[in-house]
Amino acid sequence: MKIFYHYPSAQRGAVLIVALIMLLLMTMIGLTSMRGTSLQENMASNLRESSLSLQAAEAALRQGEEVVFNKFLDNSFHELEVADIQGAYSSFPGVVASPEYNIKLLAKLRTSTEAGVPIDDEGALVRIDGSGSGLTVSADNSPTTETQLRSTFLVEQ
Repeated sequence: MKIFYHYPSAQRGAVLIVALIMLLLMTMIGLTSMRGTSLQENMASNLRESSLSLQAAEAALRQGEEVVFNKFLDNSFHELEVADIQGAYSSFPGVVASPEYNIKLLAKLRTSTEAGVPIDDEGALVRIDGSGSGLTVSADNSPTTETQLRSTFLVEQ
């Protein structure tokens, strides 16, 4: 028994064209998904940077408030009458530059209900400016993300 194979004499290549179109579609889907993943990664990185910068600025404000409270307890507000107090929160981890604060005395609270009695300081109103940065730097070594916060702090007896 002989087996005969029949080969079509005129192959037109329809399967090849369909396969190439399917390959092109799969490539486009793959590139689109890679682009979306890259975009999501950049958004997550930016959110982390801004959150870290905000936390650093908030830590600087809290450090400044602690300095104000300690000056009030020590009764040494006369230093604020002469000049603003500037400082840094050097133990904040994971940032390019230490968060910094600036304390400015806005007003002292002095009250007395009796005539002729010396007026004592009973409190103070101060403005605290805090600034923080993120983790990454740009080409000129400056932080890519910076946050500045301001609070008005009242300390009284």
